[in-house]
Amino acid sequence: MPFASFVGVNQHRQSILLGCALMSSEDITSYKMVLSTWLGALNNIHPSAIMIDQYVTIKATINALMPNTVHRYCIYHIFAKLPMKLSGVLDGKIAKAEFKALVLDCINIS
Repeated sequence: MPFASFVGVNQHRQSILLGCALMSSEDITSYKMVLSTWLGALNNIHPSAIMIDQYVTIKATINALMPNTVHRYCIYHIFAKLPMKLSGVLDGKIAKAEFKALVLDCINIS
């Protein structure tokens, strides 16, 4: 059974669980119901940013329900796909290390 979790960061930069749901399926209708219920619990205050898995259904749901929320893909899932995406590179290990350094060492908080 699919599990949806809403995790945030508090003022101490600690991860906190904001909500969760067990879902019958991972389609747009199910995600809309879960996100609508979650937003209702937040007095319909949309988050300014959200990180998601790379599922088309989640992206479509966020675009429909929270059009002004910036969404990005989770770094864990991006890094998990690196070996497949860099398989054609001559030296994949070096390319993977350079990509990780580029992403992780160039973060500016504004």
